[in-house]
Amino acid sequence: MQQLSIIEKQTGDAALAEPIRLVTLTNSSGLTVTLSDLGASLWSMTLPGDDSSDDAVDIVLNYQDLSNWKNNPNYFGVTAGRVANRIGNASFELAGKTISLAKNEGNNQLHGGPGGTSTSVWAFKTERDDNSVAVIYHLRSVDGDQGFPGNLDIELEYRLNEANELTLTYQASADQTTPVCLTNHAYWNLAGTDSKDILALELQVHADKVLELDDQQIPTGKFIDVSGGAFDFNDSKTIGKDIQTLDNGYDHFYVANREDDSTLVKVATLTDPASKRSMEILTTELGLQFYSGNFLDGSLMGAQGKPLTKFNGLCLETHGYPNAVNHEHFPNVFIKKGEVYQQTTVHRFLNL
Repeated sequence: MQQLSIIEKQTGDAALAEPIRLVTLTNSSGLTVTLSDLGASLWSMTLPGDDSSDDAVDIVLNYQDLSNWKNNPNYFGVTAGRVANRIGNASFELAGKTISLAKNEGNNQLHGGPGGTSTSVWAFKTERDDNSVAVIYHLRSVDGDQGFPGNLDIELEYRLNEANELTLTYQASADQTTPVCLTNHAYWNLAGTDSKDILALELQVHADKVLELDDQQIPTGKFIDVSGGAFDFNDSKTIGKDIQTLDNGYDHFYVANREDDSTLVKVATLTDPASKRSMEILTTELGLQFYSGNFLDGSLMGAQGKPLTKFNGLCLETHGYPNAVNHEHFPNVFIKKGEVYQQTTVHRFLNL
């Protein structure tokens, strides 16, 4: 029988500025999570094979070439921030002043900018108790980082327990008012990363609305009722059922059916019908971004030795409303001096 374990190692490449430090967490069921200090990233995750096979199944996309992690064009596994998702015109108003941010997607900012939390090297420590193993990451984002005001201290804990749950717990505080909206950007495929795509996977999202987007994928401030349409995942359905009716797949923020962000509730369930493997996502956040891997173009190779192509993996990113800094009627993403940003998201794995 396996036991809870923590293994640290260092890996490097001539194209990397410095070695990447990896930590692998394993529980007694054989579920493993490997994490990286570069971007406080979810590097890989494997589930134990079925009763007839000892082969573990990798369910998180990774790069074959280690040097791709230097720029990580697909944001594989990273902690995205200070503000995840998109900020229109890479700017917002604060106390009567226009705050200009670093642009990295046309005229907009995506996932905190080109040098945000996703490309930073985080300090870390490990921890274990009788029921779990954990890595706790810390980063100070200094005043002016990517244009954001204030020094921001961030702590992120990844904890794997014996109930086959991976819990991400975020905390952050700043010395002046600043927006904070963090998330993890792992690409999941419960059928295994060597499978063709995620279109046969079944998804359920407890959300009656998505945010309306303009032609640059920036929320307009309006909402779309999903009832009966391609965006409707209130009843579980395959991802491929309606995807061809959309211009380029799913890349939309789902407003969770919940009252507030003070409790942990289940917002989504992803299932592989063939293996019966399932992942439930519980979160304190107000919604999630469902992205179906639309921009994976085959130019890079995955860890399985195959090109990373459209729909190879999907993201289910729990966070606050995107572009909330520019819409007063969206839930607040600003914290003031002395306030603490907190977020918890649980990935619960079933039928392993």
